[in-house]
Amino acid sequence: MEIDMVVEDAIGAADHYAELFGAMILSKTDMEKNLNEAILIIAGTEIRLLNENKDYDLFSPNSDMSSAMWISLTVEDIESLYEKALEMGGRSIQPITEYKEINVKNAVFEDKFGHVWVLNQVLV
Repeated sequence: MEIDMVVEDAIGAADHYAELFGAMILSKTDMEKNLNEAILIIAGTEIRLLNENKDYDLFSPNSDMSSAMWISLTVEDIESLYEKALEMGGRSIQPITEYKEINVKNAVFEDKFGHVWVLNQVLV
């Protein structure tokens, strides 16, 4: 399975996600801005980042709408990743919350490209 995400700047987003999540960048194009794309892997999932291109009805999220899709990622250290996400321009939607009854902590943030991420950490 591959996830395709539209962003304003695919090359910049690939570099951002590599720094934030430790994503492995497989490829980046060097074309006109509205035609660029990048492919990366986060947590074993291939993600294709496509530049916003109105001619092809590819629109990146904007802050005036809520997201119909969230990307859920299980991590080992939710505190440091959540803090890093906010330092790198993310916006908190839900702070880190612990659910002892199901042994999980989670948090939700919107990254600087408008995509919503749910971070989960399983408690041992």
